[in-house]
Amino acid sequence: MALIIPEIYSQLVREKFVGRVKVANLATALGDLKNTTVGDSVTFPKWKLISDATEVVKGTVSAIDALDQDSSTAKIKMIDKIVRVFDIDDMTMLGNSIDEAAKQQAIVFARKLDTDLITEALTSPLKVATAGAKAITAQELNQGLNMFGDSQDTEDMSGVVVNSLLVDSFFNMTEFVDKNKTYNADGNGIVRNSLIGYFRNIPIFVADHGTFDSTKNECISLIIKKDAIAYMEKRAINIAEEREEKLHCSDIIGSYIYATKLIADDGVVVLRKTI
Repeated sequence: MALIIPEIYSQLVREKFVGRVKVANLATALGDLKNTTVGDSVTFPKWKLISDATEVVKGTVSAIDALDQDSSTAKIKMIDKIVRVFDIDDMTMLGNSIDEAAKQQAIVFARKLDTDLITEALTSPLKVATAGAKAITAQELNQGLNMFGDSQDTEDMSGVVVNSLLVDSFFNMTEFVDKNKTYNADGNGIVRNSLIGYFRNIPIFVADHGTFDSTKNECISLIIKKDAIAYMEKRAINIAEEREEKLHCSDIIGSYIYATKLIADDGVVVLRKTI
């Protein structure tokens, strides 16, 4: 007796997954992984910058720059989560065990993808030291933005990702809550979909997975530009059901294949006490 229809269950997990990802919403989805297998390396597009424009000299051919890419490869990985649902529990327990299984699988897949994207973001060479391990100031955020030089347009920013331990820092930050500041937004401090508000019109998101170094006991914050981190998927979350008739239960096997990469070295700034 099958408990699920895999195609429908898979779509259910995918819908819940999309609603749970946080950092992945700030990343660029670069399509499907084709003609590859788990363990292979895949190349992500990482364009080299062309040289500066030069003044035209009559009768002289100007220098020609080829549009080229740096080698930027990532390993394709596969993650899974298996949930066992007993027939009798599905019939007698309060609540919908199938829906709960789908929700929890979606949560762990979303957290893993977010964590792997943060791991990639941490390889950025742009870093700013904060004075506190579990606090952040407006000055430190501004120092982080200054790492982008004259490319600080808010339209180019995906957002700032912080650990929930830093939320109090923002709520006590004049530059975040004072409505007399022309750059502050109405509604700062009201949390919706992990968005706690805006700093200089840049959205601030809370994500705990991957943003705390338990060894150093310190928070990690990230300022992420658009098209700075990216991921590719082999396929949508795959679902299979394996029956254990003697135990009157089903193992619902969820698997997800993907690769992640920092594709712009100048697109992420890391803020933490230890750099």
